[in-house]
Amino acid sequence: MNNHAYPVFTHEPQMLIEAVPLETVRDLCARYHGYGGAGGVSVYSWAVVEDGKPIAGFCWQPPAPGAAASVCREQPAGVLALSRMVAVEKTDRSLKHISKPLRVQMRRMIDRTRWPVLVTFSDEGQGHLGHVYKCSGWEKTTRKRVPIFENAEGRRTSRYSNGKTGGRDLTQVGWTWVQRWEHWVCAKGEAAEWMARHGWRRIANGRTYRSGAPAFRWERS
Repeated sequence: MNNHAYPVFTHEPQMLIEAVPLETVRDLCARYHGYGGAGGVSVYSWAVVEDGKPIAGFCWQPPAPGAAASVCREQPAGVLALSRMVAVEKTDRSLKHISKPLRVQMRRMIDRTRWPVLVTFSDEGQGHLGHVYKCSGWEKTTRKRVPIFENAEGRRTSRYSNGKTGGRDLTQVGWTWVQRWEHWVCAKGEAAEWMARHGWRRIANGRTYRSGAPAFRWERS
């Protein structure tokens, strides 16, 4: 799932943010991200474009249900994760601070009535301490030690993928520390009320999960 393509100009004339196919962000990750890849779904995928070429990419998707509940127990469906942020080498772009397009997305491009809570993580094993998130107004919350998994191609991969945990050919290759960062547009504990106040309702879509539980979609009245 992705939004329709449209450009967003900021106060910097050279910075153009466009909605792009997820494959565009995945290609940037394969070349420039420490994990070497990205997931297969997104709610939003955007790129900063210079001279017609993407020089930075961002992928947003709902986190795993357990992770969403740990961030926002009263309304896990209101949590959206920045799952990938990547940029070409600084020598190959005019954009100096990747925090600038990130702030534009958080404040102007993401529908924060639908997604009042944003979450992302900085991986200390990759040498990332979250400076970009701090500059963009995120709050540092929990920090924990987690296992590192790789797939058969040697790419860093989460055990959770497309609604499933495990069941794939993954190998644990070590451990790392990850720091969680959050950004709320409402007070903590009020995400469910925030979404309801802005007209969002959960509606059964007529389908069921493998467990037999009914599936739902969110619509705005």
